Amino acid sequence: MQGLLPMAGAAASMTMMMFFRGSGFAALGAVVMLVSVCAAALFYFTQRGQATRKRRQQRERYLDHLEQLRDDLRDWEQDFQRRASVPDPPVGRLLDLVHDPARLWERRRGDTDFLLVRVGTGHQPVRELRMRVEGTPVNPPDSFMLAEANALRRRFGTVPHLPLRVNLDRAGDVSLIGEGRDAVLGAARTLIAQVAAMHAPDDVMIAVITPPEREADWAWVRWLPHALGRAHIGPGGPQPLFAPDAAALAALLADDLTDRATRAAQAFRHGSGAAEAVTRSRLLVIDDAFGDVARKLPTPDKGVGLDRLGVTVLHLLSNRLHEPSEISSRVTVGEQVTVEQTEPRAMRAGTLEPASHAFAAGLARELAPLRLSADSYDDGSGTPPADFLQLLGMEDPAKLDVDRMWAQRGERDFLRVPIGVTALGNATLLDLKESAQLGMGPHGLCVGATGSGKSELLRTLVLALVAAHSPRQLSLVLVDYKGGATFAPFEKLPHTAGLITNLESDSSLVERMYASLDGEVQRRQQLLADADKSVDITQYAMRRAALGEPEELPPLQHLFVVIDEFGELMTAKPEFIELFLRIGRIGRSIGVHLLLSSQRIEGGKLRGLETYLSYRLGLRTLSEMESRTVLDTPDAFHLPPLPGAGYLKVDTSVYDQFKSAYVSGPVAEPEEARPVETGAPRVLAMPRYGSPDEQEQTDHPKATRRTIGPTLLSTIVEQLEGAAEPVAPVWLEPLPSAVTLDQAAGGFDVTVDGLRLRDTGAAGLPVPMGRLDDPARQWQGTWTLDLSSAGGNLLVLGGPGAGKTTALRTLALGLACAHRPTDIGIYGIDLLGSGMRALADLPHVGGVAGRDDRERIRRTVDELHGMLSERERLFQRRQVDDIAQLRGKPAELPCTEVVLLIDGYGQLAGEFEAIESRVHDLLARGGRYGIHVVATARRWNEVRGAQQVGFGNRIELRLTDPAESSIDGKLARAVGAKQLGRALTTDKLFAQVALPRLDSVPDPAGSGLPEAAALVRSTWTGPVPPPIRVLPAVLDPRELPATDRGTVALGRFENDFGAANLDLFGRDQHLLVLGDTGTGKTNLLKLVTSTLVRQYPAEEIVFAVFDPRHGLEGLVPEDHLGGYASNHALANQLAQAVSQELVKRGSPDHPAGPRIVLVIDDYDVLAASGSQPLAPFVPFLASGRDLGLHVVMTRRVMGAARGLFEPFTMGVRESGCLSLLMSGDRSEGQLFPGVRPTTLPPGRALHVRPGDQTRTVQTAFLDYLEES
Repeated sequence: MQGLLPMAGAAASMTMMMFFRGSGFAALGAVVMLVSVCAAALFYFTQRGQATRKRRQQRERYLDHLEQLRDDLRDWEQDFQRRASVPDPPVGRLLDLVHDPARLWERRRGDTDFLLVRVGTGHQPVRELRMRVEGTPVNPPDSFMLAEANALRRRFGTVPHLPLRVNLDRAGDVSLIGEGRDAVLGAARTLIAQVAAMHAPDDVMIAVITPPEREADWAWVRWLPHALGRAHIGPGGPQPLFAPDAAALAALLADDLTDRATRAAQAFRHGSGAAEAVTRSRLLVIDDAFGDVARKLPTPDKGVGLDRLGVTVLHLLSNRLHEPSEISSRVTVGEQVTVEQTEPRAMRAGTLEPASHAFAAGLARELAPLRLSADSYDDGSGTPPADFLQLLGMEDPAKLDVDRMWAQRGERDFLRVPIGVTALGNATLLDLKESAQLGMGPHGLCVGATGSGKSELLRTLVLALVAAHSPRQLSLVLVDYKGGATFAPFEKLPHTAGLITNLESDSSLVERMYASLDGEVQRRQQLLADADKSVDITQYAMRRAALGEPEELPPLQHLFVVIDEFGELMTAKPEFIELFLRIGRIGRSIGVHLLLSSQRIEGGKLRGLETYLSYRLGLRTLSEMESRTVLDTPDAFHLPPLPGAGYLKVDTSVYDQFKSAYVSGPVAEPEEARPVETGAPRVLAMPRYGSPDEQEQTDHPKATRRTIGPTLLSTIVEQLEGAAEPVAPVWLEPLPSAVTLDQAAGGFDVTVDGLRLRDTGAAGLPVPMGRLDDPARQWQGTWTLDLSSAGGNLLVLGGPGAGKTTALRTLALGLACAHRPTDIGIYGIDLLGSGMRALADLPHVGGVAGRDDRERIRRTVDELHGMLSERERLFQRRQVDDIAQLRGKPAELPCTEVVLLIDGYGQLAGEFEAIESRVHDLLARGGRYGIHVVATARRWNEVRGAQQVGFGNRIELRLTDPAESSIDGKLARAVGAKQLGRALTTDKLFAQVALPRLDSVPDPAGSGLPEAAALVRSTWTGPVPPPIRVLPAVLDPRELPATDRGTVALGRFENDFGAANLDLFGRDQHLLVLGDTGTGKTNLLKLVTSTLVRQYPAEEIVFAVFDPRHGLEGLVPEDHLGGYASNHALANQLAQAVSQELVKRGSPDHPAGPRIVLVIDDYDVLAASGSQPLAPFVPFLASGRDLGLHVVMTRRVMGAARGLFEPFTMGVRESGCLSLLMSGDRSEGQLFPGVRPTTLPPGRALHVRPGDQTRTVQTAFLDYLEES
């Protein structure tokens, strides 16, 4: 308003002067203008005085505010100084602290101020005082008030007389520098006194490096318990940690430094280096190098720094140039004490609080007799130690009262055991019962990284359970996938129903474990169903007790299944999740409790199983994600890196941090009572320096830590091992890698029927083969095959070196040790080598044919075919339907059943095609008549599709490609390359083929079959199976039966050893012999010719001999000889002459003459170059029988495929002739229908007669008479 009034007056005056010019109003306007100007001036000076007074009032009020704030800050500062001096008292008050038990050694390893030591006082920035400045360029803040506020901030921005601290916790090298030695020693005494008064000897050790001339300055330190070595205590007492140089101190602390280096390296490897170092005790080394260069403390591992070892070296120096190359802190003593930290960079200065030598010595003597009690022990986790004996109420582990421990427990205490202690020292109880019984189970999960104490926790849990429950209440199945020694001490406990280890190296054990657990689940379900369909194991026990514990209802304990490293197991066999889910669903009712343990769990791998895992044991993990997977919180990741520290979580009701008990440590030795000494007390002089040599030379050193010997775990387990009968096994030991036949069958006895294995089976045609494993039924026993089942044939499949031949040998020995030679006959064909040769000594073996003896192979098949034909006739005659009707009864057969062993069945199609079809016939028809074929093959496809159905019984050894398995490809993969003799049966069970030995020495390298065969033969004196008859290499004509006129005995047939005759003047008419040089075809011509000469006089027979090689010269007497031609020209003349005679015989009026026999040797030589000297005979061959014309000719096999179609040869074949095909080249192809030449011994031929089956014949050797 004061500003508006002059303006309004000026405006009015201006209006009157403009509109009323020349009038009195204009003068009035001028007066109003003057008055307005004066009023404006008056108002200006009045307003300016008010602003000054207002500013003065604001300053006075602000100064009052600053004064009040100064008083508040001064009070806060004094209070803060008082509170700061409580945890960090000045050195002069340490004696009062030592006398206060609540304050003595109050700082522990896990505290944040551990080894933050007060060295003096100084200004410390404690809090930041902020000031809000409000102002604009138009209205700036008052500079006077701003200056007063900044002065207040500067005054209270730092707090004076606060403790100036030095960080000595794992600090590495720290330098203490000063120009005067006394000042440096005063600062060092202050630091040591603070360390000794605030930290326990168990947490910090103090060692001193000082030369002898300065030793007096540090003599007071020897009184401190921190400076006494406790690793080796000899007769002279503990050694002071004093040394004249760094090397001597390193030798004195060698064991401690080595242990620190080892633990630091392990922690670094497991990713918990810094966190693990917090839990270890610290070592503070005082290096009195004043006036000299700082000494370097030698360490056992150059790759591990002092800070990672938990070591701090305080160097007393006179100059910064003497410092080590790298330091963490520097304390400089001068007019002021300066504490400089290198990383992060920081510097603080203050007033030193030096401690006098007398004060330090007095403090040390006050601390000398004090030690930390066992209850006060802290390893850095904040949790007291867990005493397993105390948790279970045991006094002396070496003297257990097992009956009291295994007494019947109450319903609440059943399956509830302590595993550790909480932070308050209370027992951490794990209750395996289901939630309906107020328990935490029945199933759980345990996860912990390497070094977290997971294995020790599992040991503690298992030991607590077996110590509190008898085998009648609890049984165990302990699984360690990686094959560690976690559960090895529990192997012989009566509770242990199965200890399964090393699954990682043997995939077959994984399948076996699955079958074992699955079989146990099914067994328990069936037992509950048999007990009036009991709903759970509790009702089953009540029902069994009500019925008087009958044998058909066996006791059913609660089964605790622990699977360590189950994450690896799930990766190897994901199908396990289905079994775990089934146990999760029904485990409560059947009494199966599952605990899955692993180093880590990936999200989603449980696949719904987490629903059934009601309790979780989370030890330290390597990531927060893994912790959340187990506990739903990241707490397990932040656990201290101490073994056994973890969390127990049960749904939403229990979440406790605990420390598990340690049971793998040595047993505490009871203290022996010492006699009371009545004399004067012994006074021992404290040595100036510690001596490692003295520690090693003490006569009776007292070890404070045992490295070998019984542990708490082993001590308790040893007393429980024989305290009760063991439970029924769920897991049996895996099949042995080698077992002998007598071991597999329970031994043998010598009876009137010969040597007999004790366990051979009963039904059909049993043969013990080895040991069979049926994990689903928890059974192992003699593996017995029944050769009479599934068609009666057996095929053994396996890759190279899998043991196929050994299986055949074992089968043969098993048959010999289970049946008499009159009951079973064995014949062998070895197409691969000589692996079955040793079987020939068995009395049951009629013969073994090797690969190189093709004749014996053929003869074996022929003999068995003869037996088949004989049995067919016998069955028809006696009206027998099956061989089973003849077993065990007197019969006309030399042996009731016959087994043909073929090693290398796949070779039949390639190199033994001639006998393949006959073997197939045995496969198809032999089983019903008691003839069985047992063969080996490398793969299933080696057997033709039509014959695969004949092998109803199959055994698969290790296959080259498991995918080719005809039984189960997945199971076939479980057979390892080194598991020789491991077999997969058609029942999808694994078995171990026994070694063919009877000496109980399971040595695959040696062969005990010859000795076993000799033993079996020595126990049998009765008849044996008929041997394989083989044609002789040379047949004496006198051994052939006599024949009628016109019939020539050529030799003997191979199949039945019957006579092979030539009916030249009857059925045969002609004889054609094909054979290469040296096969005996000329000898055959001689045999036929000489026989006919003896049978007929010259009037009845005449011979025309065509002999280009002169081999028949002089054979035919002159009176029988019609002509002899030795070359082409003579042959042509002789042929013309004989043809003219044949022309005459064609006339009805011509009288009958003698029979004309054309004896032609080497026809291919006569017909060389396309000439056909015998062409004149072609028209007469068709009617040769009427004309009395007969041809006996030979030619080479070479070229016979073409030569047999020449007119003369074709005429001989078409007119009807007997053909003998001797040895020749197979490449000539089929010379006769279905007959190819093959390599045969001399004199051996294939007998080919139209209308008859081709057979092998051995021709007689005519010159044998002359050689004899």
